[in-house]
Amino acid sequence: MASAQADLAMLVMAVRQAGGEPERVGHVLELVRQRLLADNQPPAQTLYVYRVMRTNQTAPASVASSAPSRTLLAFLSADTAVSFAQRTGLARAPRLHTLSLARLLVAFLQQPGFSALHIAYDDSPSASGLPAGWHLTRPEVLAWFAIDSGVV
Repeated sequence: MASAQADLAMLVMAVRQAGGEPERVGHVLELVRQRLLADNQPPAQTLYVYRVMRTNQTAPASVASSAPSRTLLAFLSADTAVSFAQRTGLARAPRLHTLSLARLLVAFLQQPGFSALHIAYDDSPSASGLPAGWHLTRPEVLAWFAIDSGVV
């Protein structure tokens, strides 16, 4: 429980530092929970990301595009994350990292190189290369917290 409170405090601080409205944090977490339930997915207590090493890059999390902008790709289950990485050739033995939803949002807010957040529901890549799931652009996530997208 202490970890969840610490993660929540980190998110509040990240939103405040980005110039947003920290009082929106609870609403945003509930919004995500409701959306996942509406999509017949379990509410995200823990999400799974993995490191993908690219040439001259050591940034954490997964990336799903060859463009300079990156997509933070998070999975609802560890098995799905590993299966997707192996199936698409992103990594043979991916190093999984577990994050709470609050920590995932902190990482996204603090890394302006992420242009999108994608919460994957399964491991089957679609035509876009991303697995089926919920795709959010950076401006959409920033708007949740009333953060000016021209600033962050």
